[in-house]
Amino acid sequence: MQSTEIQTLTLDAPVTTVTLLEDRAQVQRIGKVTLTAGLWRVTVDRVAPVLSDKSLRAEFTDAEFTGALNAKVNDVRVRRRMLIKESDRTGLIEELKKEWRSQYEQYQVLTEDRQYLEEQFEQIGMILAKALQELPIDASWGQVDLMAWRSQIQPIFQRLRDIRSDILNTYHTQTQLQEAIARLVKRIQAEASPDTIYTAYLEADLAIAQTGEYELAFDYVVPNALWRPYHQAQLQMGDNSQLTFRTDGCVWQNTGEDWLNVDLVFSTARASLGTEPPLLTDDLLNIREKSKKIAVELRDQTVKTTGLGTGARTSDTIDLPSVDDGGEVRSIRATRKANILSNGRPYRVPLFQFQSSAKIEHVLMPELALQVVLKSEQTNNANLPILAGPVDLVRATEYIGRTTVSFIAPQEKFALGWGTDATMRVQRTTSQKRDKNHLTQWNTITNSINIFLSNIGDEVRKIAMTERVPVSELEKVKVEVVQDETSDRLQPDANGFCNWHLQLPPYSQAKVTLVYKVAAAPDVEGL
Repeated sequence: MQSTEIQTLTLDAPVTTVTLLEDRAQVQRIGKVTLTAGLWRVTVDRVAPVLSDKSLRAEFTDAEFTGALNAKVNDVRVRRRMLIKESDRTGLIEELKKEWRSQYEQYQVLTEDRQYLEEQFEQIGMILAKALQELPIDASWGQVDLMAWRSQIQPIFQRLRDIRSDILNTYHTQTQLQEAIARLVKRIQAEASPDTIYTAYLEADLAIAQTGEYELAFDYVVPNALWRPYHQAQLQMGDNSQLTFRTDGCVWQNTGEDWLNVDLVFSTARASLGTEPPLLTDDLLNIREKSKKIAVELRDQTVKTTGLGTGARTSDTIDLPSVDDGGEVRSIRATRKANILSNGRPYRVPLFQFQSSAKIEHVLMPELALQVVLKSEQTNNANLPILAGPVDLVRATEYIGRTTVSFIAPQEKFALGWGTDATMRVQRTTSQKRDKNHLTQWNTITNSINIFLSNIGDEVRKIAMTERVPVSELEKVKVEVVQDETSDRLQPDANGFCNWHLQLPPYSQAKVTLVYKVAAAPDVEGL
């Protein structure tokens, strides 16, 4: 006959797997134990006190004993305790109090000295004022003796300066002592207060029908844990430039439990977004008379792209799966086990790494920045996407800075900037001229852009330079590049970009000119 007495056992169930999300983590603990038939109450010590009670569950993982007739988890719960540890640092507190009394007495002495010096300063100032009042009287009686006046007044001024210097020194010393006393008071209060420790443990009620070895798994969700992608790019320049790209998962956690020798899974799911539909609001339609004038405005249109692409894009809508943008959920498993301590500090865990040949070029976009930038173009050769995040840049073995990268799909090209070229100098000037055709009444604006480049280095520089012209969406607004006045008679592409490929010998200069006209019909406003 099976006994109804509840047997107790403390189970060693360490953390084995942690799935990290944007702002929380799912923890799994697994423990093995041999149990006899009967009722058992199993406890697991040293779990995170901040775990979510609703997310806690327990189950048997061994397929041989998961049937209802053999083993069953009746209930699982978390128990929390607050332990107050009395301070045993009496000797240290007495030493701190003794130091506080010494500094406080020194502060009081300095206060008295300062008051005495201020009284002296005031008295000597009165003496000086009376002496200066007597000088005009002596002069009116013909007693003008400059040497005697100087010998009498100069020591008074010197004494005032000395006393003022002593007052300032005393003030600064008092300020430093006041800060030191405040720090001592805070430290004494911290040492004298009892230590409060929050602990928690899991408690599961089991019903075992057959004696055997069981494997029990506990799963729960904890806050105060998060991760973000972090990348590093190392560029080796030469005839065949190579780029080594590494992606890490940067983990922070302060849950109250250490994760030692665990498997980490990095997920891009955003549970905090929820699944509630948006609220509906009224959308009122108004009718108004069509204006006789056409109002236009110049606006910047970003050509959206996450990478340089693997071919022609068919859609302008871009979804960026990553931790920060709530795109498609992905899970990436770390390549090795990790130790993540509960101290709130960042820990970087390797996820994947790849190498790619890199195309190196110098680019210049004078409208955005008057600097020539070193650019590398490479391909994501990994089987996993590169998530949006910061990138540490290392050229050869030298760290040169940090940039960011957007979502890059596998086998997609992307570009990285590696800083500015110190040997190039760039200057950009613009001018504008307005004309009106009295016959057609069309208004014309002629824009002239001049870019001056100087190579002060001893190496040849090949530069890809880009300027842009507006792109018209209306028939009554026309944009035309004046080929005869534009360098190399260049024409813009469909997005309005004008691209030049320049080559500057050492210690040389170059000039590039772009001239374009914007013509508008008489009924167009806003140019």
